Amino acid sequence: MKAQILKLLQLKQLYKRQACGERYTNTLFRPQPNALPTHNTDALIKNCSLCNRIKHCKEPSIGLINPQASICFISEIPLVSDTQAFVQNKSAIMLQNIITNIFKLPLSQVSILSLIKCDPLNPHFERSEILSCKDYALTQLQNLAPKVCVLLGDVVSEYILGNRLEHSRILWHNNKKFLITYALNELVRNPSLKTQAHNDFLIAKGQL
Repeated sequence: MKAQILKLLQLKQLYKRQACGERYTNTLFRPQPNALPTHNTDALIKNCSLCNRIKHCKEPSIGLINPQASICFISEIPLVSDTQAFVQNKSAIMLQNIITNIFKLPLSQVSILSLIKCDPLNPHFERSEILSCKDYALTQLQNLAPKVCVLLGDVVSEYILGNRLEHSRILWHNNKKFLITYALNELVRNPSLKTQAHNDFLIAKGQL
């Protein structure tokens, strides 16, 4: 049953892409990370309704994308709203403080992506929602060239790198550098992890 639902979600996405002027063959849709220009990806995200999370927000969030950014953060759910302002929750405020106080970077030097694009105030998500959205994040990431990408949590690592890998070290994947640390909501729930996360962020900072 779950496989049938995922196929229907993929078919719905095909029709959305066709409506935006794309052509496709009748092979199973599986977008390649570099298949879409940035403006096409933005339009597809903004018009996406592949899962029910869209019912709980005004529109999907593209995230914060700066082509010249030296660092990219990738989270599970959006930390930046559809207006590209930080969401008003503890995780987003924490990331804002990390960027300002640890990395000491202006937002023009940062990109912030998420696996899921809708309903930023709801920290709970289903696997099917990630499967619907993750190709958008992969395409966005392919169009960026940061010096390092910080993956905020093991779930993000699993879908971006294909595995839950070791924290606290630089990893190479598809000609990009990655560092895995804790999800921000983990740090909110368990402040004892903040010391290790702080060390992780210093390792990432050393790549800039």
